[in-house]
Amino acid sequence: MKNKKLTYFLGLAVLVVWGIIIYRIFSAATAGDDDSPAIAARPLKEAFNDFTIPKDTTHLLLNYRDPFGLVKQKDTTRTVAKRLVNRQLIVPVRPFDWGFIHYSGYMLNPATKKLIALVSINGQNTTLSEGQTKYEVKLIKNLRDSIKISFEGKTKFIGIK
Repeated sequence: MKNKKLTYFLGLAVLVVWGIIIYRIFSAATAGDDDSPAIAARPLKEAFNDFTIPKDTTHLLLNYRDPFGLVKQKDTTRTVAKRLVNRQLIVPVRPFDWGFIHYSGYMLNPATKKLIALVSINGQNTTLSEGQTKYEVKLIKNLRDSIKISFEGKTKFIGIK
């Protein structure tokens, strides 16, 4: 029975809240008959129009002195003749054509256990081991799938064909 008092109190609170709500609804309905508005009317804002912004017609005048004094003013009325510098003509270097050398394969010398490369130089088949030179072509390294050769001071790896 101790909750009976709490139940009566909560019921009374609900009736008071609903009474206030109903009173406000009726007072608002009867207040519409008065000439004074309940809410003050705000003035309508004008929509922003981008096309009404005037075009900028100002020009920068850059004829003032340097405020830091770091650069002296140049006299722009005189034209300065530029000196022509002797320039060397740079001729592009053509890439060297290694097409006259073809690596065909390799053989293993059973006595010395060294690799011997089968190389075709200008259509002539020859065999080379590392360090040997024929027709000014020196075999530097034999890697089985490719060889490193030197000709006229230039080196290149050539793959097996």
